[in-house]
Amino acid sequence: IVTIATTVSITISTRLQLDVRRTGNLIAQDQAQFYLLAAEEWSQRILRQDKQDSTSDSLDEAWAFELPPIPVDGGSIQGRLTDLHACLNINSLVEGNAIDATTKQRLSQLFSRLGVTSDPTQAIADWIDSDLERTNPNGAEDGYYLNLETPYRTANTPMHSVSELRLVKGFEDSKTYQLVEPHLCAFILNSGNISINVNTASAEVLQSLSADMTESMVDNIIERRNEEPFSDLKQFTSFSNLGTIIKNTDKLSTSSEYFLLRTQAIIGQANKVMYSVIYREESGETSIISRTQRTL
Repeated sequence: IVTIATTVSITISTRLQLDVRRTGNLIAQDQAQFYLLAAEEWSQRILRQDKQDSTSDSLDEAWAFELPPIPVDGGSIQGRLTDLHACLNINSLVEGNAIDATTKQRLSQLFSRLGVTSDPTQAIADWIDSDLERTNPNGAEDGYYLNLETPYRTANTPMHSVSELRLVKGFEDSKTYQLVEPHLCAFILNSGNISINVNTASAEVLQSLSADMTESMVDNIIERRNEEPFSDLKQFTSFSNLGTIIKNTDKLSTSSEYFLLRTQAIIGQANKVMYSVIYREESGETSIISRTQRTL
């Protein structure tokens, strides 16, 4: 009887401890989620205020922050807000089921400068467009992917993450993907087209604007915008006679509408990361157009 009673009491105690731990984890997860949403709202307020204060966007403004881990009740939270106009949006390659010439040219120049031997822009376009017709000569549709050792089909939809490039012809080598990934992004636009912000774009993206753009020119642009950001495109093209080099100013700007917020909250045993794409309208109003989360 004593043995049975002891076994029962141990079982009850163990289950109680598990229930307490499970409940604690759920509370920590919920608390972390609320902190992530609070950071999201705070970032939107900064962006709305920035729109009231200036007509252009640059890396010296309040929104371009990287928040170090700060203590909160039960843990810490950190975040970083970046400009999605500083990279090339892969989804801009296809418009109306046709390849956009401006985006294709810039992507091709970016890949070339990064040392990507074959131009994979046609394969990317075939992955995104809605038809199954292969673009010659370097495109790839179902016929190519179904003959691989591990077969699969093309998505035929815009990419939701730049990591989808790993499935596209030309990016089988992880080194190639790692070369281009820092300068690319992939998200679905809320409206209109996305431009490259010359005040925030990386050196590699700036070089993709023209085949004649040299590293010294890019260094001069970055040095100039660090001292005083460009207020408009006319000021940008007149700097160092860039207008004679950059013939096509389509999809270039000095302001931004789309931003990416990465927030991480660590509360007890809960460790959550959230990626939020924030859209800011011309009026200054902001909205969340996509949100993804993962637990570490």
